[in-house]
Amino acid sequence: MDVPRALAALAAGVTAFLVVGVVVTELAASRIAFSLLVGLPAGLLAGVAVTVAVALGLGDESPERRRIARSAGGFGVAFLAVAILASTVVGTVLSLFVAGAVGIVVAAATYLRSSGSAATAATDSRE
Repeated sequence: MDVPRALAALAAGVTAFLVVGVVVTELAASRIAFSLLVGLPAGLLAGVAVTVAVALGLGDESPERRRIARSAGGFGVAFLAVAILASTVVGTVLSLFVAGAVGIVVAAATYLRSSGSAATAATDSRE
């Protein structure tokens, strides 16, 4: 696996870790005193699972699996980049919403751009 693909898988995993970790922590906060101790392992498990899934999907021969893995990697990269840049300009909460929206747009565009056709598969095999 080359460096850009590894970075895309890592970015998707870090994004999954952050999103799942924060959501689980906040949902458990009203019921559990130390909800962070529940959110961190849940986020870690989700992050590892997404990293492995994207890494395996990017190396798969199936065009549809590659499309999904590229979309997940694109979402991760876009989410992290926008969240980091936007948090310096606006608040943290708003930057996460903007990062999520941009990530969804990038994931959809990546999925639609990778049509899975024979021409795309031939191009992908040369990478």
